[in-house]
Amino acid sequence: MKKLFFLGAMAAMAITMSAQVARVVSTQPLLQGVESEMYHPHISPDGSMLLFSSVNYRGLKLYDFNDGVTTRISDEPRAGFEARFTADGISYEVKKEGAIGRDAYTMKSRKLGKKVKAEAPVSVRTEGSVLYITRNGVEKGYTPVESYAGYLWESLSPDGTKVMFFAAGKGVVVTDLEGNVLSRPGNFENPVWLGNKAIVAMRATDDGHQLSSSQIVAMDLQGADLVELTRPESMTMYPTATAAGDKVVCNTIDGRLILMNVELLK
Repeated sequence: MKKLFFLGAMAAMAITMSAQVARVVSTQPLLQGVESEMYHPHISPDGSMLLFSSVNYRGLKLYDFNDGVTTRISDEPRAGFEARFTADGISYEVKKEGAIGRDAYTMKSRKLGKKVKAEAPVSVRTEGSVLYITRNGVEKGYTPVESYAGYLWESLSPDGTKVMFFAAGKGVVVTDLEGNVLSRPGNFENPVWLGNKAIVAMRATDDGHQLSSSQIVAMDLQGADLVELTRPESMTMYPTATAAGDKVVCNTIDGRLILMNVELLK
């Protein structure tokens, strides 16, 4: 019964799409029968490695696509919360000994023995309703749109020319490196870059208490040519994509990882 359910869910996710912003070439499960409780994936820019955590961000694991090996990186309570790839490895949260409260955690780096991505002269972060962009060592703060509950899910485009973030109550915002708004694609969660000219994000509905549907969608930077990469009933969420936009990984509500090989059409 479980096998039939899984095959049905996979069939629901493999959608034939018209020639819009992107199409799914193939779909496959990752680490099926090997790992369970896999959430919050984060793929390396080159698509060679994948970080994932538990549903509440406890612990962090690294999967290497080249040799199929999974490595346990940390068992820390929030290790998966801000986990990301750096120029020569990964960074993740650890709790400072004896510390309590909101400042109890700090970022720890771990080298992987090979370059994961090139050093970028630009970096971005958010704090409250302020977007901070650092260029050549100089950081400036911007407030592109008003947001009562702040910004999150900030990211720099692979080519380093644009910034994207989610403003609570306002939706996804794309700016240039001076904080000028270029577009507002819509109210989607967990937006990430799909190459430099497209976005992949999570579109979910709820009844006020729990999710009733959740799917992965792709669109251009204006929010047009929107295409479903997964069905609403698939309950897929938290997408991550390679810099080239050729691979998208997401997790299902019950902790399975799904890899989609994608072709950009624009």
